Amino acid sequence: MSADNDSAASKQVIFDYYRRVWEEGDASAIPALFAPGYVNHAGARGTLKGPDGILANYRSLKDAFPDVAFTLDIVVSEGSRVCAYYTMTGTHEGAFMGIAPTGRAVTVPGIGIYEVKDGIIVESWVVRDSLVLLRQLGADVAVKAA
Repeated sequence: MSADNDSAASKQVIFDYYRRVWEEGDASAIPALFAPGYVNHAGARGTLKGPDGILANYRSLKDAFPDVAFTLDIVVSEGSRVCAYYTMTGTHEGAFMGIAPTGRAVTVPGIGIYEVKDGIIVESWVVRDSLVLLRQLGADVAVKAA
């Protein structure tokens, strides 16, 4: 397989993940998309491991934002690595990070870098702008000037 084909195939796996899991709401697709030894280096959220880690993240977001949606704004790939800059939207209807439901709509940017091997996601580095999210939920977030 050429590098271009590998890159295109890797990118398609990421498109499939966002379509099947987030757009169609098919959490049962997670085990087929993520390797058993999968690791997500999730920034401030810690490390998510295996398909179960992704499933827990999925449930947490769906419980807090039942209408959560992701728009893939920029997707680039090279070989087995795919970078996706996304916008997450949703309405805060369930507890999230200790914050009671507010009914507020949120729009939050984030980025994920995914490693794809043999047609499944084996590792990722995904962060979202939690400060933007918390402020949109009305959290009292103090930031000191440098």
